[in-house]
This record gives sequence, structure tokens and C-alpha cells, in this order.
Amino acid sequence: MLEAVYSLVGLMLLWFALLTLGDQEHPRRLPTGAFWLILGILFGAGSLLPHWLAGLLVVALVLLDGLGLVKAGPTPPSLPAGSARLTIPILLMPASILAASLLCRWRGWDLSQGALLGLALGSLLALLAAWGLTGAPLQEIGHAGRRLNDTLGALSLLPQLLASLGVVFARAGVGDWLAGGVLQLVSPDQRVALVVANCLAMAGLAALTGNSFAAFPVVAQGILSPLLLKPFGSDPNALAMLTLAVGASGTLITQMAANFNLVPVALLELKSSLAVIRLQRPVALALFLGQLLFMIYLTTG
Repeated sequence: MLEAVYSLVGLMLLWFALLTLGDQEHPRRLPTGAFWLILGILFGAGSLLPHWLAGLLVVALVLLDGLGLVKAGPTPPSLPAGSARLTIPILLMPASILAASLLCRWRGWDLSQGALLGLALGSLLALLAAWGLTGAPLQEIGHAGRRLNDTLGALSLLPQLLASLGVVFARAGVGDWLAGGVLQLVSPDQRVALVVANCLAMAGLAALTGNSFAAFPVVAQGILSPLLLKPFGSDPNALAMLTLAVGASGTLITQMAANFNLVPVALLELKSSLAVIRLQRPVALALFLGQLLFMIYLTTG
């Protein structure tokens, strides 16, 4: 089923590519269209391509965006104004995800795949609902979506790439290396120091990767499980959730967390790329200290 979802994403990207290539007013029509065309091929038929060819296509994506050739097109005409009913397409996506997740839980199916399928279904329903409610030509809606994609550019791919780093780091033994480094500085019986090391490692690695879910497997393998949970018998559910939450204090202050910190800058066309991060720094510090103190209380109380 997920292959069908990827194929739908590929078709959407190919649609955006064709609209871009046909837009004579686009400042970078050919390279931008080529970017989305290549990405559409990778999403729609990536599993059918030889590995070497898929790798070359990825390199082509990096070159196109790295050279600054992927640009946003001209602003499309505004869609017809509507009423509060235009919130319906927005609400259809979370509603579909919730319905799919509940169905998977009831039937005992894979919840993660169910959520992805619900997102795909919700996106299709939202597109059809927006089309019906606005009465706009489908091509005009496509141009609006295409320009949004152009504005984000390669940032739309960064969360997916960063999420895969957790698996890569875990298999590379980064967790074991991290544990060895901590034990060089901290005695195994110093619970407070180990909790501090756990939180600092989680926040720091989340900042480097831009993704809490990429950092968590490494920190859990290297510090949380062998140094805190097994020796002291702490509550694994509470400490795992708190460790994952600590990662938010790292993602709030890094440009690597593109979906949080760079996408809003691009969409709102803010002057400074650090505008969002500056506002989030006090929140990040408060989150880190609060979760650190709570984790110390749970492990020593």
C-alpha cells in the first residue's frame, strides 16, 4: 500500500514539474522543472530503478539546488475567496489520519503505515474538497501548490533525510561510542551526572540532526538504556518519553530542523533566517531545564 502512496506523491511532483516547464514567466523554468521531475521519478519509480541510477539522480538534485537553480515561480492569481467552509479541507487531513489510526488499532495492523495511508487519503480528499469549494480550475490549484513547493525547494526533503540518520548512526555504533565517552567523564554510580549527560547528548544530537527521532535511538542505545534504566531500575516509559521530549529543546534552536525553523521563514518571507530560532531560544531553555529536573527527580526520588 505504501508503494501506492509513493506513486501518488510521484504523480503530484510530475504534475508540478510539467506546470513549471510550461510556465514561460518562471525565472528558472528548466532547472526547477527538472528538479521536481527527477524527484517525481524517484518517488514514483525509485524501487524499480538500479541503485546506481537512483544515486546519480540524487546527486543531480543536490547539484540543481546547491547551485541555486531551483527558484519560486511568479505569484499565481489568488484563489476565489470563500467562507469558513474553506477550513474543511484543512480538517480533512488530521481527521483521515485519526480514522486510519483507529482502524489500524482496532484491526491490529501497523499503526505507522496506517497513519501514512490516512495522510495520503486525507490529502486527496482535501484537494477534492478545496477544488469543489473554490470552484477554481484544477490547473490554477496546481500552480498554487507548485509555487509553494518551489518556495520550499529542497527544504521539503530535509526532514525525511534527517529522520534516516538515526538508523544510520545506530548501525554505525555511534551509541556505543557515546557511552564510552560518557563513562570516561562520569562514574557509573552518579545518577544525576548520568541524567545530565543523557539530556545534553539528546539535545545536542537533536540539534545536529534536526530531528528528535533521529537522535533518540542513538542516545537510548548509548546512555539511557545501559547507564540509567538497567543499573537503577528506573521507569523506562517515563524516562524514554522525557528523553524524547528533551530533543525538542535541541530542534528549536537549530536550522537543521527545517520543518520547524526554516519552512516558516520561507513561507512568511522573513528577512532573517534566524527569526524563528531567536523567539524559540527561551522556550528551548525552559523545556530543557524543566525536563532535566523532572528526570533527576524520577531517578533519585
